[in-house]
Amino acid sequence: MITIADRTLSRLVAQTRPHVGNLIDSEAVQCITFDHDGRHLYAMATNRFTMAISRTQLTGVGDKPWTAVVHRMQVPEVEAAVKLLDAKPIELERTDTHLVLSGESGSRIAINLSQPDKEPMSWRKYLLPLLEQKTAAAEMSMTPKFFGAWKNLPGPVSMWCVGEMKPTLILASDFIGMQMPVRTSETHDLTVRRELDAWKAAKRDEHAEPVAA
Repeated sequence: MITIADRTLSRLVAQTRPHVGNLIDSEAVQCITFDHDGRHLYAMATNRFTMAISRTQLTGVGDKPWTAVVHRMQVPEVEAAVKLLDAKPIELERTDTHLVLSGESGSRIAINLSQPDKEPMSWRKYLLPLLEQKTAAAEMSMTPKFFGAWKNLPGPVSMWCVGEMKPTLILASDFIGMQMPVRTSETHDLTVRRELDAWKAAKRDEHAEPVAA
């Protein structure tokens, strides 16, 4: 059993739920994965185009590390538990089939866990190697429809690209995420160059006479 601070589980869920895959995606990404490593509790979700990892430090000594996969159909149950328990510290316990949330009021809520055929996706495998790379001044094309998925992050948010056709990293307090690049054609690249050149015309001529009113 582990303990997390008050008003924390709501943040973890709010920051990761927009990245949960939908019905057209594989079952492996239609979930929020809670990952306890002995020091932090992480929540991770990905739809293959974006990935979000939110974390909180444990407030007490926890049990052995565990992973709990909550399917998208059970996420509303987690949100209901948040409304009931989140104003106070919450204890979480991972059983064979449930994630059990306990509040100071004595309430206990058991959330059914998904039993995936494969091991949960390892966000560390995909994310941590990118952190060793330097930031790059490379062109990055992204799909705007995913921009709203980051709306629940606290400001300020830092964003940078680690290389051409590499993900853009998104960093905020106790949060890190990735947005995948969109492959472009040579025609697109030429269009971008023309647009950039056209915007250069907006540069003010410092020696030009002001226009008379």
